[in-house]
Amino acid sequence: MKKANMLILLGFLSFGVIGSAKTIKTFDKENYAIEMASKKEGLISEAENKVLDTTQNQLAVKNATDDEGTGRETENLLGKRRKKVTEKTQAGEKSVKKSFWSKILNRKKSDKNETWKLVWSDEFNGDKLDLSKWSYWENDYPSKNGNFVDENGNLVDQYGFKAKQYYLRDNVKVEGGNLVIEVKKENNKTVKIDGVDRKILYSSGAVHTKDKYDVKYGKIEMRAAMPKGIGVWPAFWTWPSDYAIRKIGDPAALEEIDIVEISGDNLREVTGTIHALKADSQYASFVGKDLTIKKNEDLSNFNTYAVEWNEKEIKWFFNGRNYKTVTMKEVGKQTENTFKLPHYLIINVALKNTTGSDGDVDFPTEMKIDYVRVYKKK
Repeated sequence: MKKANMLILLGFLSFGVIGSAKTIKTFDKENYAIEMASKKEGLISEAENKVLDTTQNQLAVKNATDDEGTGRETENLLGKRRKKVTEKTQAGEKSVKKSFWSKILNRKKSDKNETWKLVWSDEFNGDKLDLSKWSYWENDYPSKNGNFVDENGNLVDQYGFKAKQYYLRDNVKVEGGNLVIEVKKENNKTVKIDGVDRKILYSSGAVHTKDKYDVKYGKIEMRAAMPKGIGVWPAFWTWPSDYAIRKIGDPAALEEIDIVEISGDNLREVTGTIHALKADSQYASFVGKDLTIKKNEDLSNFNTYAVEWNEKEIKWFFNGRNYKTVTMKEVGKQTENTFKLPHYLIINVALKNTTGSDGDVDFPTEMKIDYVRVYKKK
């Protein structure tokens, strides 16, 4: 009887152990199925799997004595963990991307600000020319470059330039946030030159900063929209501040920087150059290659023109693109004038002798300047 009872007791114990083993085995299959299904659907990453493995190990012990409802709780818990890890991962990626681009943008802004400091400018936001910065060029200063028709009907130019314009202050105005230089074809208009009434064919305008501002080395920039038409000749340039008015054949300027010159009959090319006096009383010109602009660019629209000038070289820029460089070493091979003098600024629109030869110029025409700025290295 005792042996029989012992056998029965051992049977129950064996059954309990086997039953317990089945319960643990059944849980492993369910969680394995959950994990595999999740991987197949692409809902978890490698980082999430590590979290899931830890979660499953913790739940394996707990669920050894749980009922079927625990399986659903397990699945819900895994889903919450999976969502939390995914959100953290995505947030981390966004944070890294934002941080990366922020650093790049801030670096560009920082580099630009660290390189140049604005030291002088005119934004032309008033309603008249700021005479604390500019003076009108009215053919009596600085060069007395008057162009008129003499008693015999011949075009007279005091310095031999084949130009037709006569500069008048009435052709210069400030409006709409721009400096505007207007070019007109005149009809029997006369001006007093040397005490005599002289007839002029065309009028234009020019301004300069002589005795008010000059610059030696730095970045000089203008944003402008150019006039068009055969013979129309807008320019932004500089002369030495110690320029003196002299006779023909006695050079007045030792050096000249043409930041930009445009031929109105070819609004596809940008020209920048320098001229320096040689020992033989002639000028050496360093022209280099002109810039042909891109198809989507138009010089009659607003563009930026600039030079960067230092003791070693002068660089020309159009809309921020460097298209030409002349070194002082190159200049020094032909002249002793290697651009070491302070210069003042000049903006004008001249008219070449061919102006309107084919009737293509729609007068009046105008040059608009949004701003002029000068920067120095920090």
